[in-house]
Amino acid sequence: MCPTLADNSDKARIDERIQHLAERLAREHDRLPPGLVHRMVRAARTRFTQARIVNYVPVFVERTVRAHLDLTTGADERSFKPGTGNAARAYSLSEWARLAAHRLLAVPLPRRWAHTQGVARRADEVGYLFPSDEREVLLAAAWLHDIGYAPALTCTGFHPLDGARFLVRSGVPDRICALVARHTGAAAVAELCGLSGELVTFPDERGAVRDGLWFCDMTTGPDGGPVSYAERLAEIRARRGPDDPVVRALAVNGAERAAAVCRTEQLLQRNESRAGNRVRFSGSCSGIAYDT
Repeated sequence: MCPTLADNSDKARIDERIQHLAERLAREHDRLPPGLVHRMVRAARTRFTQARIVNYVPVFVERTVRAHLDLTTGADERSFKPGTGNAARAYSLSEWARLAAHRLLAVPLPRRWAHTQGVARRADEVGYLFPSDEREVLLAAAWLHDIGYAPALTCTGFHPLDGARFLVRSGVPDRICALVARHTGAAAVAELCGLSGELVTFPDERGAVRDGLWFCDMTTGPDGGPVSYAERLAEIRARRGPDDPVVRALAVNGAERAAAVCRTEQLLQRNESRAGNRVRFSGSCSGIAYDT
């Protein structure tokens, strides 16, 4: 039978089929963080909201979601078959983020993957500064912050935006998508690239977790080792060259980057009596003015 134009009863039936699809995929991938598959299905569904012929929409949604699941987790991460005796626990969001970043970056971009691992280690080191739920957000964002460099995700060529858009489609909570989109002075770079309007949908929360992510990125070198803020700036300039938008944007966002690093270092200093020597940092605030 040929597909037909949808009336209200058709739409209700399609919605029911998609709801059943979401439940089935969630069961198949029950190790993923709670709600992630359902959000992924909803994101895929929005791509077809204007379809005049809807009978095939559930098929298209399923194909879209399965492609995302295989890209980020792989078929081997589906739930174990009943009766095998395995009862693997579900991933936390940060664990899923690590798995997704590994699958997308490790093989095509090993140096970027090394940097990502270093940023995540840094986030884990400073995570004691935050309540557990905020620590989870920071760690997930650290794993995902450079995911937009993955060749499979490149669209605009501006990695914060490409990564954030992919994460929206993958059902990742809006806050983490925004942290990725706005990380480490991305707004100034977007302005130079003519992409400011594209970034508007991702708000900059300007809080301690956001500062912590910027701190972790700006105190980790391209090979994943810890560096000072000054060393990181020098490395960025040397590696990218003066005409690169990231380098040109430093004239606009350099003070903002420094301020985020300084606020995090001051937070570390205020907590050093409780933390002992768990975290070593460079003291980048010396001689740098910033807003409080």
